[in-house]
Amino acid sequence: MQQRAPNMRRSRHRANMGLSVLFRWIVFTVVVPAWLLAVPSGIRERPCPQSCRCDGKIIYCESNAFRDVPNNVSVGTQGLSLRYNSLANLRAHQFAGLSQLVWLYLDHNYINAVDGQAFHGIRRLKELILSSNKITQLKNNTFHDVPNLRNLDLSYNKLQVLQPNQFVGLRKLLSLHLRSNSLKTVPMRVFLDCRNLEFLDIGYNRLRSLTRNAFAGLLKLIELHLEHNQFSKINFAHFPRLTNLRALYLQWNRIKLLTQGLPWMWTSLQKLDLSGNELQMLDPSTFQCLPNLQTLNLDSNKLSNVSQQTVEAWISLTTISLAGNLWFCNPNICPLVSWLKAFKGNKESTMICASPKEAQGEKVTDVVETYNICTATPSPVPSTKAPLTSVFPPELLPLTTKSVSDKKLIWNRTASPTPTEASPTIPLPDTEYVSFHKIIAGSVALFLSVAIILLVIYVSWKRYPTSIKQLQQRSAVKTRQKKARETERSLNSPLQEYYVDYKPSHSETMDVLVNGTGPYTYTISGSRECEIPRQLSALTLYRCEQSVLDYCHAHLSLRLNVGMEPSTQALGGPGPALYHPGLMAALPSEPVLPCPPTYSHHQ
Repeated sequence: MQQRAPNMRRSRHRANMGLSVLFRWIVFTVVVPAWLLAVPSGIRERPCPQSCRCDGKIIYCESNAFRDVPNNVSVGTQGLSLRYNSLANLRAHQFAGLSQLVWLYLDHNYINAVDGQAFHGIRRLKELILSSNKITQLKNNTFHDVPNLRNLDLSYNKLQVLQPNQFVGLRKLLSLHLRSNSLKTVPMRVFLDCRNLEFLDIGYNRLRSLTRNAFAGLLKLIELHLEHNQFSKINFAHFPRLTNLRALYLQWNRIKLLTQGLPWMWTSLQKLDLSGNELQMLDPSTFQCLPNLQTLNLDSNKLSNVSQQTVEAWISLTTISLAGNLWFCNPNICPLVSWLKAFKGNKESTMICASPKEAQGEKVTDVVETYNICTATPSPVPSTKAPLTSVFPPELLPLTTKSVSDKKLIWNRTASPTPTEASPTIPLPDTEYVSFHKIIAGSVALFLSVAIILLVIYVSWKRYPTSIKQLQQRSAVKTRQKKARETERSLNSPLQEYYVDYKPSHSETMDVLVNGTGPYTYTISGSRECEIPRQLSALTLYRCEQSVLDYCHAHLSLRLNVGMEPSTQALGGPGPALYHPGLMAALPSEPVLPCPPTYSHHQ
């Protein structure tokens, strides 16, 4: 019994020891991991960096002139935006501590150098935006550390060349933006690893040509942008493996020739934009390989007509635009006009005739209907290579009621001469057509003339202020003189002159000769002279109203008029004498008496 008691104690102790060990094991295996998962968010998470805005695990440090990544960015950050700052370069392992980063925005900075290991440690990154910087070159291994990228934006930089292995490893990439750089070539097979790429933008660069394998590997590409480059020729044989491409943008290049090369059917392409090029003709075989083409833009080219074979290849079009071309309104335009009339989709209706001269500025459809160009017209021979010469010279016909300037227009039915075919005559409109570009040119010339005049005035005012002041003063003086003349005329117009008319009769002639006096009258007259009889004494004249004398003295000659009959003049009566200003000085200083207010007064 004594031996069993210690054994039982030992067994109980061991049982207690086993329970304690089990309890500790449960604590360390269950409670501690749960605490480690719950506590970091409250303890180890860093506060939001200064001058930044935080939204959960997304940090926005924008427009704060940062020159480097903030130091206290949380390790668990999934989105970081450093847009509109002053970052100049990206160092190696600069983002290594942000292993949870999913997207990174670095656009609108001053980045000009990117280290090959700059994105090391952020393998989870799916979106990288480096647009609107000053990057001139990227190393081969720049993006090898971010194989999970879905969207890469390198647009609006200064990239001049792409490295052969630039995009190796980016097998999950869906969108690649290389817009507005200085690329001159696209290396062969540079996109070979981008198997899932759906969007590629290489527009606004300096590309002149494409190699045959430039787009090799892009089996899932849907949209390709090549606009605003310097292509002069496009061969669709360069795109044979783009079997999933739906939209191709080639607008505003210098394309003069569009060829097919090897015959093959491009069944996926649905939209083709060729606007703003220099196409003069369309090869029917080019569109015969595009059976599912739905949208075609041919604006602002140099097309003069479209052949019957070409329009017959447009079997699936739903939208077409043909404005801004050099349409030659002759019978060769008839296949296109007929096709447009039967076309039920969306179309651009502003097709304007560029030639011949008699039809410039008019709509193609209006000219065709007015002159019946396409009435009973056989299928024209495609003449896109023929020189654009007028095929309907105006013929002058004598008319009875109209002038010789009225003309008859002869429309030739085909581009090739057919002497045996009769050409109906159609009257030419009286008014000449004015091209829209001539109106624009005149408006621009007028605007430039006005601008030059204003510039000369402004420069004169800034450079020679004294001359401008003198001109202003002279102008002001001339204005004052003009106003003074007008005021003087207004004051003088109502003033009527006093004209002393002396007409003695024969019976009074002797009295005048003997006594020196006779009857006289004051008469208001429109004469431009102030006259008085010589026999009228100077004192009497002096006593007249001073306003009359002032007027005569200031403006006109005062004449002393005898006013005698011819018989009186024969007696020795002198003729009229001119009044001299010195006469007033010799007059006696007697009080001035106003002249009689009546129009006629006898003394």
